[in-house]
Amino acid sequence: MHNLPKPIIPLLAWQQQWIEDDHRFKLVVAAAQASGKSFVSSLEASMDRMKPGAASAQLGILLSASDRQSVELMEKVKMHTRAWDVKFEDGYFEQTSIVEHRAIFPNGKRLLALPANPDTARGYSGDLLLDEFALHRDSKAIWAAGMTRVSRGFKCRVLSTVKGLNNQFGELLKMLGLADGVAPERQPVARQGWHGYWVDAAMAVAQGSPVDLAAMRDAIGDEDIWLQDFCNVPMEDGSQYIPLSLVMACESSEATLDWNWQPRPGLCAGYDVARKRDGSVIILGYPVGPLVVICGVIVLSQQTFAQQRSVCADVARVVEASGGRFAMDATGLGMQLGEELSAEFECVEPVNFATAVESGLKDEEGKAAKVLVKERMAGLLKRRCEDRAIWLPESVQLRREFQAVKRYVGATGAVRLDAERTNKGGHADWFWATALLCGAMEGPRHYVPASECEVEGRTVMGNVMEAVF
Repeated sequence: MHNLPKPIIPLLAWQQQWIEDDHRFKLVVAAAQASGKSFVSSLEASMDRMKPGAASAQLGILLSASDRQSVELMEKVKMHTRAWDVKFEDGYFEQTSIVEHRAIFPNGKRLLALPANPDTARGYSGDLLLDEFALHRDSKAIWAAGMTRVSRGFKCRVLSTVKGLNNQFGELLKMLGLADGVAPERQPVARQGWHGYWVDAAMAVAQGSPVDLAAMRDAIGDEDIWLQDFCNVPMEDGSQYIPLSLVMACESSEATLDWNWQPRPGLCAGYDVARKRDGSVIILGYPVGPLVVICGVIVLSQQTFAQQRSVCADVARVVEASGGRFAMDATGLGMQLGEELSAEFECVEPVNFATAVESGLKDEEGKAAKVLVKERMAGLLKRRCEDRAIWLPESVQLRREFQAVKRYVGATGAVRLDAERTNKGGHADWFWATALLCGAMEGPRHYVPASECEVEGRTVMGNVMEAVF
């Protein structure tokens, strides 16, 4: 190590192994936040620049998914090199508006941190670090451009959290045998000239990372996201959001499709509004301890909004008498109906699926991460299914519409839920009505007038929506 200073912060065991492994091509798939992958990779890049002469490349290029992440990575370099006479400056990449963050070491060697794109990837020759590579837009083109610049004996470091497998990072995981969500028996995995490392959150915590895994899992509230971001289990594109086996495991003879229109303690309802040829659906349920028992399904096919309003008003009267809540889809076509009924019935709470709330987590840029209300509501339903905390009626239609909802992972790692419209299954209306019911069942009724939140003309769903305006 050429007598370089030891890091001030003790390294985890895997980080120490990474630093000591001077292999030319290395990759690590690592949990978000808990693993310290950016910390150790920036440390290695800094230490390499301090090596004399030909012992290391003259230039190191750090490519991140955004300028903000480039700044964060360079801040880690500053932290690592506080005891060294390193100069930092900003400039522009060639004749563009892309900001280039530079670290100039006493021996003249440099580190450059830039946002990744094919042009910046091919702009310099030297050691290459691809930070959060799964999030890089146009990752295949960046990979092609970047690898041509390390061809003359330079190093390449690739690190990222899993974001599906439909990107170049996913291809590298497949090549190294790290794409199946299972930790390798020994590390590094050596294959096709690469050394591959695997670090999930549990491994990092066992080695000393100060992360409360239970608290993080509860805060995320979605098992698939937890498995991907913290357990390195790739999320399949187009996979069923709630597997059929899970739906069937929640079916019970105590649940029914036929509602008797009678009030009962805690009765709640969820209403998904029709769009085009879809059928509006109201799902009703009541609490039994921690359980939600479905006690009725009302399908409003090919009915006018006046007819639907009349039925919803009748349902709201029974729900109000039961002390429950009626969560209504107030996105687009349902907005007027939600506003009118919420003004008439205190139990009615319009829910705009297009709005977003803070998730309690931070994204890779350190900003408060947000999740769409649509995904939040779906997550409540999925968690109840996973915990067997909802009893569903045995229904082919319900199974079909639950199966219609699939999870898609975009090129940047963004996740969305969607369902194709079909003649048999509509647009998963039963699923979304049940998700709204689960939202209504979360905690006691808590209606907050918009005027109290300095927002006129709209309602706020307490507890579940966390002040969604």
